[in-house]
Formats: sequence, structure tokens, C-alpha cells
Amino acid sequence: MHENVIRLLVENAVQQLYVTNRGTAATARKVSGSLHCEVSTNEKIAFELALAGAYVSKRTACVLSTEGLYEALDPVMSSAYTGVAGSFVIVAIQENDEEVTPLGLFSKLPLIVTEKEEELERAMRYGFELSEEHKIPVVVQAAPAGHDEGLKTAGQERNTAANKAVLVKEPGRWAATPKFRYRLHGELNEKITKISEAFETYEDNIIIPRGRTGLVTDRFSRLEFYDEDASVLKLATVFPLPQKLVQRFIDSVDEVLVVETYPAIELQIPDRSKVRKGFVDAARGRPQYDEVIAGFSVIRDRLGPASSINMAHGIKKLHPERNILAVTFEDHFFHSGMPAYVNTLYNDSSFVLLVMVSEREDDIRKVLHSYDVRAVFSIAAIDELARFRDTKEPVVALYRGMI
Repeated sequence: MHENVIRLLVENAVQQLYVTNRGTAATARKVSGSLHCEVSTNEKIAFELALAGAYVSKRTACVLSTEGLYEALDPVMSSAYTGVAGSFVIVAIQENDEEVTPLGLFSKLPLIVTEKEEELERAMRYGFELSEEHKIPVVVQAAPAGHDEGLKTAGQERNTAANKAVLVKEPGRWAATPKFRYRLHGELNEKITKISEAFETYEDNIIIPRGRTGLVTDRFSRLEFYDEDASVLKLATVFPLPQKLVQRFIDSVDEVLVVETYPAIELQIPDRSKVRKGFVDAARGRPQYDEVIAGFSVIRDRLGPASSINMAHGIKKLHPERNILAVTFEDHFFHSGMPAYVNTLYNDSSFVLLVMVSEREDDIRKVLHSYDVRAVFSIAAIDELARFRDTKEPVVALYRGMI
């Protein structure tokens, strides 16, 4: 799998490649002597270096595992807003059951899912063209190793020295300073609209008309146990959805099942009146968010450090009547939780955040005080959380223990 990915990057004239796997770097040096490839200490650093190269008009890439990409959430979350001056494709290789399909909707980065080698070739080529045209990073999820067709002979290299480093002197954009943020939001929304329209004709978005029941999925391999008479819409472009294509398919059937691990596609469908409730693929061992403590639905850091904060915010926005408890660790809060919590405050979320503390309780209180969060409480027992049910303001509970 890694060999084929490197070959495709070389064929697409990538100038700078950043990885966390030494074996991948060795393969890159074997396949191409002109490709600049560096091994980074962790996924976050690899992403930031590749993004910096794209800031100065280079064609860059980073190769990570799907699980590893969640470790780089900080720069991933800001990269859609800052955009790029060159082009940047993130190749997320699925080495286990973890998928990155939620990250498109979560970060606003275009996301393409591939299942076969020829799909990966098309996605890689299209991804760089899309990134260059719309000045935005693109995520491509590569199929598991079991789907790989083996190493192919490397094609002819393109001229990787074509793009000179040119710094676009717009520091407010690259730093996403407050003065520029509203403008960046507007620009990003325009980009997403245009990309959604472009995805309407993407080659690997396929409709197979059959019966009056419709199946929507990002992989044909998910449909092994479903009715062969059902109509199928296979969407490679998971985010943003090609809305006209999706609506045309829904209009052609009586009911729709969305077959996916995470509800990345389902949550983007505006009219879900024909969509059956529940996530069809949920019975295959995926964690379900049905843990309840003191009357709260519990959301934990399943997608990376402090990811519970953003997930709780999204759930609270969708279901404001529910009591939501986000649970994280103090180290996770300082790793990725602070910008996430600022976002929830900015958008008026009112869930309860439980931070399990050990040594930095005072530091957390200082941070929250700077955010003007007044409802900060130390609790000695978990059942004390019950008094925060139905809160209309953000509440933070600090607990010395584990749950």
C-alpha cells in the first residue's frame, strides 16, 4: 500500500512529503531520488510541515494512518480556514478499522474515500487539482492493505522543481487572526459550495438503479449482506456531499438506508424524511454513545485528545433538550481542549464538561476564568453531577478520580 501511494505522489509531482514512518520514508527514497521526504516525530508535526510548504506555493503531501490523523486535529481544524497557496493532499491509509470520514464535516476539508487502486489513482490526481484550484487541503482515505493490488512500476516523474517557493505575504490569513476570521469563514463557505458542485460529476460517485429501497454508502464492500434488489448510491466524495446527486437518488426511491460507520453522510442530507433512523452499520462492533451517568449522556475522547468537547457541542446543537456530559483528562484539555472549548462558548453551547484532574486543577481554573466561565466546580463524587442537569449555561466540573 505505501509503495503504491509513494508512486502516485511522484506521478503527481509532489515536491515535499512528510511522514511518521521510517519505512515509508525509505520507500520514498527508493522510488524517487528527487522527492524531498522527511520523517517527523509525530503526526501533528508532519501535518504542520506539509501545510507550511503549501503556504509558500509548494505541492506537498503527508502520509499518515487514519488513526494517526486524529492526533493532528489542531492544525487539521484550522487548515481549511487558512487555506493554502500551493496544493496539499493528506493521504490517510486505513491500517485498522478506524476511518477519517467524520473529519470532513468536522474540519470542513474536502474528503474522498477510495476502495480500489484505480480509485486511489483518480482521487490523488483529482485531489491535487482540487486543492490547487480552490486553495484548500484535501483528505484522501486509502483502502485497507487487503484491497491493495501490489506495487506497480513507477511511472515517469514530472518536473517537481516547477513550483518555486513563493510566500504570499498575508500573515493575518496564515495566523487566522480575529480580524481575518469572518472573512475566512465566508471564503471557506464559498469554497465548500463550489467543491460540492464539482463533486456532482465526480467519476466514482455511482448510482445503480434497481428497486424502491435505496442504499447510500461510501463503499460497495459494506453492502455484502443487503438486498441485491436495492438501488445503490456509492459516494466517494463524503464531504462536501454532491447535494443534487444525493437528492435525485432519494427522490427516486421510497426509503433510504445510509450504510456507514459514522454518520458523516447522513448528517449532510438536508431532507431526511425518507432516511431510516439509526446508523445501519452500528452493529458491527462500533462504540455506541449510550453511556449514562447521573442522567447525562456521556461523550468520551474517542477520536483523539479532548475530542469529546467538539462532539458534545455538535450533539447539543442537534438535540438541545438532552443532558450532555463531555469527559476528558486534564492533559487532553491542554493538548487540544482549549480551542475546542472556546468554540463551544462562542456558539453558546451549554453542556457539562467533566475534567479528570490530578496536578493542574489550578491551571485549568485560571484558563476558564480567562474565558469568563464562572460555573466551575470541584466535585468529590460523580453523583454530584445530577445538580447540573438542564443547565442553561456552560458548566465545568473538576473531579479528582477516574470514571
